Amino acid sequence: MRLSFEIQGVEQSAERIEGGSARCFIAVAKEMGLQMLVLRNYAVTNTMHGQIVNQRSGNLARSTVSTTETAGETVAGRVGVPDDNSAPYARILHEGGTTRAHIIEVQNARTLAFVAGGQMIFRRLVNHPGSKFAPRPYLAAALDAQKEQIRAALAAAIEQAL
Repeated sequence: MRLSFEIQGVEQSAERIEGGSARCFIAVAKEMGLQMLVLRNYAVTNTMHGQIVNQRSGNLARSTVSTTETAGETVAGRVGVPDDNSAPYARILHEGGTTRAHIIEVQNARTLAFVAGGQMIFRRLVNHPGSKFAPRPYLAAALDAQKEQIRAALAAAIEQAL
């Protein structure tokens, strides 16, 4: 699950200005990388710390990465959690959804422990009824908060390169 921010046609625009194409493309790619890192850090320090999601273990924050890729005339910056199972709940947390009923069994302890009805309960397995999750778009909120800064930084990089 990732959000993307792309700029297409950078080379075409820069070709109109003699000699600016390569400089412009490199400047945009570098700035995009920097801005995606800023966006990732904003998401981790703001929208994942109480604005949208309440951090528990820090695994979601540690799993969130930023990347920048170039292909032809396109520079693409992405922030998200890769599909490597480091945070398998990231998509359902961001987009909402449901989980099916399932059994939770003891793995690394003698019993499961939880509070139900004000009492501490101990079991070796539990029949979980499934869950419904409302969307909590922590990455979309971060992008919405930072998009004007990203646009301005990319425009400044183009201006400086030309």
